[in-house]
Amino acid sequence: MRPTTQPTVATHLTAGLVALVLVAACTSSGPADGRQGEDAQDAAQAMQVSDEPVESDEPVEPTEVFINLLPWAQVDFTRGVFPSLADCNAFVRLLPNYSGYTTAERCEPLEDPVYCTAWQDDEGAHLDCFKGVGGCEVELKRHDLLAESGARTIAERCEPSTLDEAWTRYQTAANAGQ
Repeated sequence: MRPTTQPTVATHLTAGLVALVLVAACTSSGPADGRQGEDAQDAAQAMQVSDEPVESDEPVEPTEVFINLLPWAQVDFTRGVFPSLADCNAFVRLLPNYSGYTTAERCEPLEDPVYCTAWQDDEGAHLDCFKGVGGCEVELKRHDLLAESGARTIAERCEPSTLDEAWTRYQTAANAGQ
């Protein structure tokens, strides 16, 4: 049988010190003279009077939201622009093939630049844009194969563009094809 050891004085002192530190950390340190409510009112009035923009920790939602398609994060201009991420996610969840694990459609902010390949075929001008250059290069191989067969002509290869410019170019190409 193993002998049990008695806790030492140092162990008790350490435990007591830890308890004191925790109590001190959890105790609120408000004003002692009862002016806490007045200070809150003063701060609220100062915020109302101030003309300077107040910085927030909340992320700024993009002004234009598009679906990006997996696996290469292609921007899905065909479904149009959504006013917010919540609207985009609501649309995707209503798709008949929606599954949180297997659907290709994802709504997430797209930052500039997007990488676009412009091409033409018998149906007119087209623009495919991707969240990153890697997805564009992967898809470009398929375009190159069709270009070799004479079905497509590549006009622009994975060029960086702002999302707004790419959306405008897509709309122009789509309207010209109608």
